Amino acid sequence: MPNVNANNITIHYEIRGQGTPILFLHGSGASWKMWEPQFEAFSTHYQMIMPDYRGHGDTTKEFPNNKYDHHIIVEDIKCFLDVLEISKIHVVGVSQGGQLATLLAIKYPTYIDKLVVSNSYSEMPTIAASWVLSISNFIFSLLPYHTIINIMMKFYKEDPYTQRILRKSFSIDKKMLLAMKKAPFPTHTDQLYRIKSPTLVMGGEGKVITGVDEGKGSRTIFKHIQNAKLALFENAFDPLSTMRRDIFNELIIDFLEDKTLQQYKDVAIFSK
Repeated sequence: MPNVNANNITIHYEIRGQGTPILFLHGSGASWKMWEPQFEAFSTHYQMIMPDYRGHGDTTKEFPNNKYDHHIIVEDIKCFLDVLEISKIHVVGVSQGGQLATLLAIKYPTYIDKLVVSNSYSEMPTIAASWVLSISNFIFSLLPYHTIINIMMKFYKEDPYTQRILRKSFSIDKKMLLAMKKAPFPTHTDQLYRIKSPTLVMGGEGKVITGVDEGKGSRTIFKHIQNAKLALFENAFDPLSTMRRDIFNELIIDFLEDKTLQQYKDVAIFSK
């Protein structure tokens, strides 16, 4: 259970396997434990580097001025790589981890070898999504933490595996959850052109909740990155790393190894 000091905080991380390193950036509220469905597939041939980023897991919780800030987390990640003496690495990010991965690739492009972005957005999907977020923030502020988690798990009522992984990996308290949800959205669509690394974008196809269309979010990212591929999964959503773990793993490994992406039922593949 190693820790390093980077950017004036303590960052906890875990490592699995040996070989070419891959940086895995988890989703909001989670920790390195959410990557359990990837352990077997990746650790055989790759070195999985899985940090808990600021506010999560066993990493420092405090933010300057007590304001959750995605851009500060990006600086943490860059400094984390510097401490590990890693100057170029594959990066895989899911959900909020996908946002952090793209922001990292925009600001520090030379650090990125290949980039995988799953279940992510470069802008707020719709005005309705902003309303849903505001309403949920108000409701969540009134509820006990365990009730909030149970409400979130209702989206996965037909997927007990995803429920188990997410419950096991949750690592923030109610205060941090609300701070994260109220933080300014890190809009960066107009900066995606700066990403030159080969990129695989993945997302669910179709609306999951009012105002949130993963397919649209994924297509937007794909459209604005020059060297990109896109995989859209029908009947699945965030996080694909659990809901479609086998295909998720296979697609990423094929992508990293420069293989032609396989065709799967209910997965549409697009290339530029």
